[in-house]
Formats: sequence, C-alpha cells, structure tokens
Amino acid sequence: MSRHLRTRGAGAWGAASLQAVAALRPAQQALMRDWLRGDASQRRWQTLLDAAGPDRLELADALREQLLACGALQARERLARGQWQVEHIVWADLAALQQALGLRDAATRAADQLALARDADALALHAPWLQGAVQDLASGRYAEATRRARLQLLQALADWQAEQRFGLQRDFAQFARGQTKAISAGEWDWLARHVDLAARGIARFAPLLWLGGTLSLQALQGRVDVAAARLCGLPVELFAAPTEALAPERYWLIENRASFERQALGAAPGTCVVWLPGQPPTSWQQAMAWLVAAAPAPAQISCDPDPAGVAIALTAGALWSAAGLPWQPHRMDRSDWESAPAIALTAEDRLWLERLQARADLPEPLARLCADLPEPLARLCADLRATGRKAEQEAWL
Repeated sequence: MSRHLRTRGAGAWGAASLQAVAALRPAQQALMRDWLRGDASQRRWQTLLDAAGPDRLELADALREQLLACGALQARERLARGQWQVEHIVWADLAALQQALGLRDAATRAADQLALARDADALALHAPWLQGAVQDLASGRYAEATRRARLQLLQALADWQAEQRFGLQRDFAQFARGQTKAISAGEWDWLARHVDLAARGIARFAPLLWLGGTLSLQALQGRVDVAAARLCGLPVELFAAPTEALAPERYWLIENRASFERQALGAAPGTCVVWLPGQPPTSWQQAMAWLVAAAPAPAQISCDPDPAGVAIALTAGALWSAAGLPWQPHRMDRSDWESAPAIALTAEDRLWLERLQARADLPEPLARLCADLPEPLARLCADLRATGRKAEQEAWL
C-alpha cells in the first residue's frame, strides 16, 4: 500500500514572520518556547503535543496553523483513512525563532559555556583555594544553570575573603545574593564539601577561639583557666576589654586540627597552644591581636608545608610583628616532613611557589607580608620546589 505524503507551509520567511511571532498571545508564546528548547530543526508533531500536555492541545493545533500561515514552519503530513495527519514540523529558521522568544540558540549557548569555563579558570587562578570546587563544576555532572549559580557563589566567596569579611551563613547569603535565605541547603552542602567555610570567615554558629595549655583569663563572668580544661573553645567576643589575661611563656599556633588537639592535650607548662584555622578569618585575627597585646609572648607557628601553609603562617605571624614580638615557623623544616607520606605538588602549587619566592604577582595583603619573607619560610619554598612534593603536618605533629 502506497504512503501518501505532502508538505504544507511554503510561505516566505522574513521580517513579517518574526513580527507575527512577536504578536502572538502570551500563552501561545509560552507554548512555543517549550517547543523551541531543543536544537532539532525538525520535530515529530506527537512530541510537541506531548510537550503541550492535555490542557493545551487545542492551543497547540491553533498555534501550528498560525505559524504555518506566517511561514515560521512547514508541516509534513501523511494520508491516513482519508485524512491528512501531521507527522513532523520543520522550523523555517530555528535560531531566529529562539532569539525572538528570548531563548538562546546553540551557538549562543556554546559561547556562553565557553565564557563560563573561562570565568571558572580565572577564578581558580585568582583564588587557588577554590580550585577543587572549580574542578568539580567542570566534571560534567551539573546542568549549565547549576554551574552558573555555583560559580557565582564561589566568586562571592572570593570577594568575601578579599574584603576580609566575617559572619554567619545568613550574612554570607545576604552578601552573595541579597537575601539571608537565598542559598539552598544543597548549595551549602556543596560549598562545605569543597571549602573550609569556617576558615573563610563563614560560621554556622558563633565563632570560637580554640585553646589548650597554659592561659588564664579574668572576665566579668569569672576566671577561665585553660590549663584546667586542657582544651576549650571560647567565644571570640571574650577576647576584648574588660577581660584581662595572664601571659604564658610562649604561644604555639597549629594549623591542622588533629595535630592541634594532640599537642594541646600534652602541652608543656607555660605553652599556650592555639588552633590556627586555614586563612584565619577577621574575628580570629582580632581576638588573637587582643590576646597578644594583653598577654604578650613570642610565638611558634606550625602549618602544612605547602604554599597555602606559607601564606597562613605569614598572616598569623603578622600579628606578632605588629605587636613588636618575635615569631618563627616551627616543625616545618624539611627534616620534619621528608619522611611523611608524599603528596605531589600541583601546577598551581608550583606557580604559587614561584610567586612567593619572587615576591611578585601576589594579591594583597600577601604581597605586603612577603616583603620580608622569613628565612625558614624561604628555605621551605625552595625545598618544596626541589622535592616536587608537599605534606600534611598531621603525619608528624
């Protein structure tokens, strides 16, 4: 049995066609947007009817005929039981129709995705601590809208860090998106998997200063003996007048949390052990600056032997330098970490080591802190480059 086919809608396509599309009723334009979200210039009519749904079938038929009349599409039909039935429709100019209805065509989407990838790479270069999150976005598991929204959060996080802000999660949400509840639970979970939010000045709860060993504080509410507690977290607001502090013999700042707890519980008398969060937030720095002024003593600073550890040690050490007190890196020499499990330097690590050693192309305030890079840290940078590896201090501290 022969199959009879025909094509309808050979009208001219041009400016008049676009004007006719622009004059469609809002409900018709909404349906047409649903039809135009794909990139195929030919579509099965049944597929478009399914997209319309049972409540818009009459609207779909009427819209098809209007688009036929203005030359926006052609209909390919077959004869069945004496009636012509539409099998496929063919868009006259898919890209122009998409643009007319505010949709992006394939070329625009490709250009936007390339620009998004470039923005992500630039952000990772500017803020290396976001590299893991950027790489996850590039994994291909996320829709473009999700990638764009999360990259916007990462950019806001970089701006938050650059401005040395600190606050609760709701404060960051207000900063990033203008509303305190504008970041979803899923987005918070994703951020927390890739970024130490507390170390970047975003606290879920009231920020604390974690201490162990020897330190006595006299506050309005009473006396706090850190040695008696052995390990405690105190609200940063406590470290301000009218609180008074009795100076220890030395401070020992440790970046790795497990190492901090281990050393705090076994601290020698006279040593106040302090947890140094990665990239210490403003509230932590303000609390420590007050403590150093109120209870002055020299400091030893222990961070992971890697470029980030160098930057963290410099940031913390600047508090002692500002108070005219000595500080020095501690347990960061090559002899300390050479037998620890090896972690290969990344290309980004090598770039940052070159910048640290050259004191060039560094963001503020790191550039200012590196102006007088202490000899032990300069030697550490050289050793890291020479060995091609870094380590985590938990392995030996």
